[in-house]
Amino acid sequence: MWFSKITVIGEGHADELCLEGKGHTFVFWHNQQFILPQLRSQRNIHALVSDSRDGDYMAWLAKRFGKTPIRGSSSRKGVQALKKMIRLLKSGAELAIATDGPRGPAFEVKPGAVQLAASTGTAIIPVAYYASKRKEFSSWDESFIPFLFGHLGIVYGDPVFLERSTDIEQGCKQVKEALNIANQKAREIVMDNSL
Repeated sequence: MWFSKITVIGEGHADELCLEGKGHTFVFWHNQQFILPQLRSQRNIHALVSDSRDGDYMAWLAKRFGKTPIRGSSSRKGVQALKKMIRLLKSGAELAIATDGPRGPAFEVKPGAVQLAASTGTAIIPVAYYASKRKEFSSWDESFIPFLFGHLGIVYGDPVFLERSTDIEQGCKQVKEALNIANQKAREIVMDNSL
């Protein structure tokens, strides 16, 4: 990020919620996890990280950039992680969840973040980024990392608020749509500036 042109839009959504003391959850696709620990560098965001060997690296990376990992997933330590995240949201904290992780399927919203938001009355903020120069990997989630001297488009989408009575499947569709919009905007920022 030090050697890239960066365009950020929409971060004010999260800033407003922080000023009001309202907890919220950033959601993003798993393939964008490598750069997101560097965002909002002045904030202690609590990031859900898989309690696995692969998750050990992401937990280290999160700590390296001043974030606090919460270890757990749907298959391991999920209940403890869920309870901790509920407490944090109610206290006004910022959380981050790769909503199609840790095993996919890619680009499909899992219910965790939706259930958290609906049960606590807190917002979900979709986050996306796109890079003009990047290395793409042949992984299940189509992960990529940006190269130096490129252009990064980073988008914080409009907050999504869900009622306690929200149907979980419908909530997942709503969050997926918001994430797709944020990703499209991030791509357009970069592509429009490259013409």
